[in-house]
Amino acid sequence: MHPFSPEMKQCPYPHYDRWRDESPVLWNAEMGAWLVLGYREAVSVLDDHRAFSSANSVFSPQAENVGGFPSIINTDEPRHKKLRALAAKAFTPKSIERDWAPRIQRIVDEQLDGIDAATFNVVGDLAYPLPVRMIAEIIGVESERFPQFKYWSDEIVKRIGVPAEHVANPAEFQTAIMELSTYFYQQMELRRRQPRDDLFTRLLEAEVDGERLTLAELQAFLVLLLVAGNETTTNLIGSAVRVLAEDPGLMRRLREDRSLVWNLIEESLRYEAPIQGFYRKARRDVEVGGKQVRAGDALCVLYGAGNRDQREFDCPAEFSLDRARRDHLAFGKGIHYCLGANLARIEAGIAINAVLDRFETLTLQEGYEVEWRLTPFFRGMVEYPVNYSAATRTAPAR
Repeated sequence: MHPFSPEMKQCPYPHYDRWRDESPVLWNAEMGAWLVLGYREAVSVLDDHRAFSSANSVFSPQAENVGGFPSIINTDEPRHKKLRALAAKAFTPKSIERDWAPRIQRIVDEQLDGIDAATFNVVGDLAYPLPVRMIAEIIGVESERFPQFKYWSDEIVKRIGVPAEHVANPAEFQTAIMELSTYFYQQMELRRRQPRDDLFTRLLEAEVDGERLTLAELQAFLVLLLVAGNETTTNLIGSAVRVLAEDPGLMRRLREDRSLVWNLIEESLRYEAPIQGFYRKARRDVEVGGKQVRAGDALCVLYGAGNRDQREFDCPAEFSLDRARRDHLAFGKGIHYCLGANLARIEAGIAINAVLDRFETLTLQEGYEVEWRLTPFFRGMVEYPVNYSAATRTAPAR
């Protein structure tokens, strides 16, 4: 079975466990790649960029030429380091706390102020609009463009991890890419004439090895920020709030002790990895998990499987608020560790604290069955509608 097939979406973890029991590294003929299912084996691949290339990271196991999308996510050293440095300053904990945390709080309050008097769709009302609005503001997108920005992101996500011949509704995907590219090109021309204080302008003016970014590099940068900047955080917030809704006792515990919100975030990332995995390609013959991987072989490093490895985590199928390990694989490892991990954590922390401030209880709407989005790499709910009771007590200091 293909690990990103629709049949896997409802609950992939029993499949991961069965495969890992056979071997932590297993050949998947349908995908044409080695599945890296063990935690230690995943870390060994992700940490070794000399032995494993990221050139095929997001499109398909067999991808060879990604010149049309020269993004940091599928660029190897030494150029990767130089490209990454251009955006890294915008995503440090200090810059996020200073420049963006107050805005995140305002967006959260605006979204929660606008919910229905009786129901709250965790995904549609909060988890989806918060990160897309936030990353759009960081890049420098006009507020009236936010819905269009999200549409473009959703269409691109459907393509990531799928060979071109398997893309559903390819015309819609191509239209989204053309529209987004046209928008970015127009914005480049505008900022050349009228620079602004935003990430778009800084990337446009930046130089690597004495040269400005090419049009393709700049567009790839912005597309990556658009997709990664909202998809991961949407899935994280949705999964974390779902845990609160399903365990009233845990929700009461967090309302009384807000320091545990960070435990909730880390365990949610481990338990339900927002990104289930990415590809790598062996640069040379190398042994991984007792299997001989040949130069040119593709690997699919399954973060979701590594995070449920019983050799590394006690009772990994159980959600444990007291576990809270930060060395999970949800944000990857090595030189390609997620650039926006700090932003995702801060957004999730502010959103969850606001939920705890406002709601005493959350209960999944009767008769609703959770549906998972059919996106290859990403794991997130389509919706999560809940009934709620408003909090009556003053929130404790944080």
